[in-house]
This record gives sequence, structure tokens and C-alpha cells, in this order.
Amino acid sequence: MRGVSGKRWRLISEEVKVPLELVKIYGPLLAQLLANRGLTHTAERFLKPSLRDMPPATSIPFLTESAQRIAQAVKRGERIVIYGDYDVDGISATAILYEILRSAGARAVAVLPSRKTGYGLNRDLTRLFSRYCDLLITVDNGTSAVEEIDTSPIDVIVIDHHNVPERIPTKALLVNPRAYGEAGREIKELSSSGISLYMGIYLAGLLDVEVELKKLLALSALGTLGDVVPMNPINRAIVAKGLEVLDTVPGLRALLKSSLKKKKITARDLVYSVIPRLNAPGRMADPKIALDLLTEKDEEKALLLAQKVERLNERRKTISRIIFNQALRRAKDQRDSFIVLWDRRWHPGVLGIVAGRIADTLGRPTAVFSMGRNLAVGSVRSADGVDVYKVLEPFSHHFLKWGGHPKAVGLTLESRLLKDFSRWVKDSREIPKEEPPELPIDMELPLRNFGKRVREEIRRLEPFGEGNPAPTFLSEELKIEKVRRDSYKAFVTTDRGRLLCWESYLLPHLKEGVRVRVVYSYDGREINLVDVEEKDGSG
Repeated sequence: MRGVSGKRWRLISEEVKVPLELVKIYGPLLAQLLANRGLTHTAERFLKPSLRDMPPATSIPFLTESAQRIAQAVKRGERIVIYGDYDVDGISATAILYEILRSAGARAVAVLPSRKTGYGLNRDLTRLFSRYCDLLITVDNGTSAVEEIDTSPIDVIVIDHHNVPERIPTKALLVNPRAYGEAGREIKELSSSGISLYMGIYLAGLLDVEVELKKLLALSALGTLGDVVPMNPINRAIVAKGLEVLDTVPGLRALLKSSLKKKKITARDLVYSVIPRLNAPGRMADPKIALDLLTEKDEEKALLLAQKVERLNERRKTISRIIFNQALRRAKDQRDSFIVLWDRRWHPGVLGIVAGRIADTLGRPTAVFSMGRNLAVGSVRSADGVDVYKVLEPFSHHFLKWGGHPKAVGLTLESRLLKDFSRWVKDSREIPKEEPPELPIDMELPLRNFGKRVREEIRRLEPFGEGNPAPTFLSEELKIEKVRRDSYKAFVTTDRGRLLCWESYLLPHLKEGVRVRVVYSYDGREINLVDVEEKDGSG
């Protein structure tokens, strides 16, 4: 079977056998979904995420030593700079630490880069910080800033979760679980905001300040979902509990009031509505607008900031849509296993969005660049399990700046090297050759049977995320009765129920009167159309 997306449909239920005991406890539907996710022996822990399951702070190498150095700086009245990143994980992680230090009366300021200055540290920044502060804390960056940190005269603490290059700073206290073999797998899968949550709680104890755990959890949930880290038991507990206390952050309250107007917020709401809005200032203007929103205590000021974020997000959506359509047309002409695209007109702030959507749509890793006269800034996104960090690592010596993890990488290189870059990645041994992209489908489930009971069973798997995707199902043959477009989406009415379609390229295959099978997913609230069966005989 194959869809019009070009992806080969793979029914996981035909490959994964469900233990009878699991079926007796959870029923055939939920048992199959649990087994598909490899949760046969850990189902109960997974379905009931708890903060009690989280390992202690001592599980993160050098966290306690770093917290002690920060506490020492606060007590001595040293000047502290927290230097974060312009995406939601970096902003949330920065907000968590700033909240703790502000509550302790520390002489601390939070600084974020812009898309113009670029990700991470550079020599000019470290020189500037050395004139102002006694302690620099980098958040969601710093692991690869070897020369910048090792030549700096000030003390540096790095809180990060990105992949670790061959060389790391020797002069910094490095709080990055990926750098240490003794750190457990689940700890290594924390986002920077997850690590900052641990740091914030431990630091609050050292400084004897009252910590608003609910607020820190809400901020950490944002970063955890925003950086698409695996939904292991630790991250799942952070997100599940954080979703329950979003209203403890005044800025989030204001943003939710202006954008969603819903009583219950799901992980999907954060991923598709809230997080893109918080990323918008960093993409279009100044990321500090989002940081100010998340740290603002005054309700009226928070509302004004939320309105500013909304305006920037509308601009971001318009630009993203235009560039995505241009890029997708070019990408469809490429037959290589790694898609590489560039243009002088493309806004650097939306490259990650465009690369991610193309990778999802075509099932191939994608790099999208904004090409300047001398330099090209790019974002790379993974697909079908390809570790894009490993793909790029062998020729990273050609990059002027780079960093990331298996799912996403950002980099800067000379514009003249773009054609070479395209050749390098296409020849990579890390990319499967000649295999058509796959669309994993949990099981067959007729749309006519998708009732209240099924919805309730699926909701037990929330929150969804990396490693625990929203379940996907193969429908029976449906008759398309009506398609109604509404701004960025379309409502598809069939003889068996209604589906929501977010991908415009599917709509030409959904003409009224057509009979077709589809793949659909359920995110806890909506039934979403994922793919349409190709009718040329190959399915």
C-alpha cells in the first residue's frame, strides 16, 4: 500500500504480536497501541506518569557542583549573565534559571541571541560578557564553543543537551548528560529546559528560596515539547504535570486566552499553537519578547506582550507558507535521499519550520538555506530515523558554526560551498539508499467505529510526542461527500465521519464522490487526515 505522499504504508499491527495478558488488562485497542510503542512490560508506569519516577539531581553529572558555584556567586553578589537561545527550549530554560536567581535577589541578567547574531557564543560576546560579569551561564548552547570559553577570563557553566563534538570546553563546568557515559539514557534525553528544571529546584534549595514548582514545570513542559525530545518516563512526567499547571505562568495565561480559548490544553495545542507563537519573536524580531512574556508577573503587561507575540506569529505564518510552497515545488523535483534547497530571498527565521515540514511531507531529511553573498545560514531536519548530526559530522570542519542533535541541526557555511554540501550529504553512508519512505500505521480501525470509547482509550496515551506519536489508523473505504477550506486547514466530510486536513497537497485527491481509503490520526481532540491511498494500482 502506498499513499499520494509517496510513502509506503506499513501496518505495525501485522508485525507486533500483543501478549494476551496485556489484552486482558487494557483491551485489544489500547494493548495494541502500547505494544506498538514497545511498552509491553512498562505499560502501567507509562500510563500513570509521576514526578516520583524522576531520578535525583545527582543523576546529572556536574549539576550539583555547578549549582554550588552559582549559589556562591549569588551569596557573594557576583554579576551573573544567563546566555540562552532563541528557540522555545532555550527561552524556557533561561526563564527557569532567571526566575530562581531573581527570587534569590541575584545580580543576574538574561541575554538571548538573535537570528542576526546567530546561535551560541562568539568571541565578541565572550569579550563583552567578561567586561560585565563574573559568572557566565550558557543555556541550550555552549558545548561546542571550545575556543570562545577556553580563552575567556571569566568562570563559565554550560547547561546544554546538544550532541557533544570531539572537543569540549575544558574551562567550563559542563552540565550536558550527553557528554558522560555514566548518565542514564533517560537523563541523556532531557531537553535543556528539563536539565534547567533539575538545576532550578536544586539551586532553590541551596539558596533557601521558595520555588514555584508548578511554574517551573509549566516552563519545562514547553521546552520539552518544543525540542521534540523522546517521551520517556521523565519527559512524559514533566509534560503531563506541566500541562496541568500552565495557568500558573501569567504570560502563558495571556497567550492561551488570546489564541486558544480552550478549557483543556493538550500537548498538541502546545506543539501546534503555543510553541510556534513563542518561537515567532525569535524568528521575526527579538526573542526577548517571548522571554519577557514568560517571566512577566503583571497581568496587563503580559496581555500586551501576548498581543505583540500574536502579531509576529501572523507574520511568521504568512512568510512560512510562501517559502514552504516555493521549497516544496523544488523538493518534489529532487530524487536524492537527502533534500538540499537554498535561495537568496528566503527568510532565515523560518528555515527550520520549512525544513521540518518538507521532511515530514516527503519522508526525507531536508536542509534549507538562506544564502547571502558570502555566508549561508541553514537548518536541517531529520526524517525516518536518520541521525542528521551523524550525517553532517564528517565534514563539519567546513562549517563556520554548527550544532544540534539527531533530529535537528543548525549551521553556517560559506555560500560557495552549498553545491559541495549537497553532494556531501547525498553521498553519506548514514542515509538508507533506495528505500522508499515509510508511513507507520498502528492498525486498521474503521472510521465508523471511532466513537467515544475509542477516544477515551487513546487519551490514556497522552501526552503525545517523540517516541509516543499520536496513534494512526487505516480506514475502510470512504466516500468523500464535501471538502470545505478554512484558512490553513480543510474539513473533509465523508460518509463515515469528518476529518481535519492540514496538508493542502492532499486536497486534489479528495474530490466529492471519490471513494478512497485514508490514514488518519487522533491527537486527543481532532481526527486528522494524514495520507490518502494512491489509486494508480501500486497500492
